[in-house]
Amino acid sequence: MIRFRCPKCDAQMEVDESFANRAARCPTCGHDLRVPKTGEPATPVKGVFQPTRPGATVVTVQGESVEIVPPMETLAVVALGAVVLSVVIAFGIGLGRLSYAPWFVGFFLGFIVALFGAIMAIPAYYNIRRSRGRKRGKPLAVAALVGGGGLFLVFLVGFIITLVTTMWKPPCEENLKRIYTALRAYGEKHNGNLPDGRQATLETLVTEGHLDSSDWLTCPAYHVVPGTRTYALTTDVNVKNPLFPDDMLIVSDGPPYEAHGDGFVRVLLLSGKIEKVPLAEWPKYRDTQEKRWQEIQNKVRRLQAAPGARAGAPPAPAGPPPAACGPGHRFNAESAENAEKNRNEFL
Repeated sequence: MIRFRCPKCDAQMEVDESFANRAARCPTCGHDLRVPKTGEPATPVKGVFQPTRPGATVVTVQGESVEIVPPMETLAVVALGAVVLSVVIAFGIGLGRLSYAPWFVGFFLGFIVALFGAIMAIPAYYNIRRSRGRKRGKPLAVAALVGGGGLFLVFLVGFIITLVTTMWKPPCEENLKRIYTALRAYGEKHNGNLPDGRQATLETLVTEGHLDSSDWLTCPAYHVVPGTRTYALTTDVNVKNPLFPDDMLIVSDGPPYEAHGDGFVRVLLLSGKIEKVPLAEWPKYRDTQEKRWQEIQNKVRRLQAAPGARAGAPPAPAGPPPAACGPGHRFNAESAENAEKNRNEFL
């Protein structure tokens, strides 16, 4: 038996030795060749009409050689298209911020679509080989199989990494600890005054370098784009003024207050302590803090208006106190309308 390979498609063939030096046609790609002797490579048949167009093959019709271009295998096109689409989906969602965890969603959809493309490439390649030249698209099928498999692994690893990163996000309490440290540093720089909500907000902690990232202003329970502020700041508080007690509320979860889902609202006190206030008791707690804040502001105004007021004393708030953002609590001097707008965005 003579074993040899087609010089065009590298398909392996086996014929009896009696066919040595005879003209033949490759059953896989339709290439005309001459059967070699044992140990020799197959060579094209000279003088036989050869196709000139890429992917074309030659058939004999009533004794005349005709060149035709076989149709493209549909599955090969679909497979390669799915592989390309997986890249567009992964990076389109990841860079476009279409969700609160864009790379997590992008990698998840990307590895699913890439896997689909790789799976479709297998029957596509099989159909092309079985057609014996009646269909083309083998390079597309191979590219889809290799590319889809590789991208599947890449996106899968990226998905696992982003999943672990998302699950290991610092809890709300850790955010409040970072915010407290930054607020104290801000107070040391600004004569004890915390951001007042009119000229400065919690975002100022980032712009002045007291927080290394605005992500610390986003509570993970709110499921919004990282960097979006979800905490409410009590305005006009001075950490150096002894009139403000250690249990004065300075930062809390912003609306909607039930975002954590466990029935508690996280609050940060002037002492740095973090407490969980039951959601049912939150309105009363907030009203009590509001009344205390009003009393302290009135005392500050009276002390500074009195004859012989101590020089360098913390200034009283200019004009009327800021409008409340919700019943009994002041958040960054925002109006009730802005608070309701924020609430609708978070929901």
